[in-house]
Amino acid sequence: MTDLQPTDSVWFRRWLRLGPTPRRPPRPAPDPASARSRFAELAALDAGVPEATRSRLFEPDGESSATLVIWHGFTNAPSQFAAVGEQLRSHGYRVLIPRMPFHGEADVLTRDLAKLTPELLVDHIGSVIDIAAGFGDPIWVIGLSAGATMAGWAAATRGEVARLVLAAPLVAPVGFPQPLVRLFVKSPRLVPRIYWWWDPRVKAKIVGSPHAYPGFPLRGITPFLHLSEWLYDGSVPVGHELERTVLVTNPGDFAIRKDVARSFAEEVYRPVSASFGEAMIDPELNWMHDFVDPLSPSTGTTEQVTAVVLAGLGAGEPTATGVLVAPLVSEQPA
Repeated sequence: MTDLQPTDSVWFRRWLRLGPTPRRPPRPAPDPASARSRFAELAALDAGVPEATRSRLFEPDGESSATLVIWHGFTNAPSQFAAVGEQLRSHGYRVLIPRMPFHGEADVLTRDLAKLTPELLVDHIGSVIDIAAGFGDPIWVIGLSAGATMAGWAAATRGEVARLVLAAPLVAPVGFPQPLVRLFVKSPRLVPRIYWWWDPRVKAKIVGSPHAYPGFPLRGITPFLHLSEWLYDGSVPVGHELERTVLVTNPGDFAIRKDVARSFAEEVYRPVSASFGEAMIDPELNWMHDFVDPLSPSTGTTEQVTAVVLAGLGAGEPTATGVLVAPLVSEQPA
């Protein structure tokens, strides 16, 4: 399939405008006790969900430097980042890893992701940031893949968010020209009603985390693309200046279009970030799209992934102890 360059699809976005964006007024928790009570309400949504895939809140023994909100990847669960969350807690951070709607269910062959809507995702993001805001610390958000789309939306729409790390953001899957992504978002009925296996050769027998789904209803990915398209075309502008935005690029990632992810980060976040940069993972590591989950192949160690997160946030060793091919360089916007 022939891809257009990111800039070539600007005309298509202007011509094929999307509908009104979902809005959710902020309702931040007023204090830490209320934040913990709100988290308990969020955790109550996990009834019937395996313990390993439930939303997690890690709190340090003493004062926290910041509250980190980490969104897991598409078809995965909070278990993906649980070990990293524990490591970050030991570094003095409060870490909130929410379970995205319809993820982490006991039946990994569930078709529930087809029930997702942009409105559900926006409401989820708002609820999570409301919890984080109650702790009174700086809020830094991180996400992988579709989780990066969630983090990007939070950074754009909530003034409490100060720093953003986008790890392989889901803006366009590999092989999909941007106009086609836009068309599917505009008219989701055009998306085939099929179940898409991550590896059609082995289907449900795929090797990896037992908590991650081996596939998904194709329409289940559209709401995440809807959010990224609203951000990309400026329908939802970033409403405040961010201290720092960093894009994490993985050369071994063959799930998303890295050129589009880079264009997305530069166009949406660079103009409103006091510090902006890109962190590239060493290609010799041969990490895959999901380079986080310790139960999946071709991933980093918990210590390596934690170092990448801290480097992206500007709170750790700039090369992530050698994981990044060069020191992370952040620059003032042009």
